[in-house]
Amino acid sequence: MTDELFAGRTLDEALSAACAGLGARIGEIHYEVIEEDPAESVKIAASIDPVAVLGLFLSEAFAAGGLEIRARLEEADEALTGELSGADTTLLTGNGGQALDALQYLCNRVLDNRLREHLPVHLDCGGFKERRADGLRQRARETADRVARKGRPVTLPWMTPAARREVHVALHDDDRVETESEGSGFLKRVVIRPRRQR
Repeated sequence: MTDELFAGRTLDEALSAACAGLGARIGEIHYEVIEEDPAESVKIAASIDPVAVLGLFLSEAFAAGGLEIRARLEEADEALTGELSGADTTLLTGNGGQALDALQYLCNRVLDNRLREHLPVHLDCGGFKERRADGLRQRARETADRVARKGRPVTLPWMTPAARREVHVALHDDDRVETESEGSGFLKRVVIRPRRQR
C-alpha cells in the first residue's frame, strides 16, 4: 500500500481530508504525521488499512446479526488471516462450512472494492478448515477407489470452491480417475470418473 499525503490546519482536518480522499472511515486508515507546524498546518501520510477495514466490517456484521462471534485478524506474508471464535461460530461451520466460505468470499470482495491490491483473506474457526480438508481428502480417495473398482462415475454433493479444490488436489496424481466440477455459481458438484485413455 502506498501512502497518500493530506494536509489541514489541524490534525483533525488532515484526518478528515484523508478520510474523504481515501473514501474511508477514520477507523479504517493508518496514518503518520510527517509535518506539524501549529501556526500553519499538519501534513500526514495515510492509507487504508485492510485489517482495520475487515475488523470493522466483521464486527458490524456480527453485531447486526446479534451473533456472538469475535475476529482476531492479522496480516501475514501471504494472506490476511482471521481466526473467528465465540458461541455462534457453529453457524459458520455447520453444513460443511458453507457459511464460513461465503463469509471469506465476502471479505475478499469488500477489500476488492476498497483497495487496488490486497492479500487474500483466509478465515477459520478453531482449525475447522484443516479438519474439513482431511475429511474431504479421505472421502475423495474412498470415492476414487469405488469409481476405479466399479468403472462408473460418482457425483459428489454441492460444494464450495474451497471444498472442490481439496477434492481436485487430493486426486490430481491418481492415474485411475479424473475430476471435473459441474454446475454454475458459487456451489458446484465434483464428478469423479474413470480416467479416459488417451
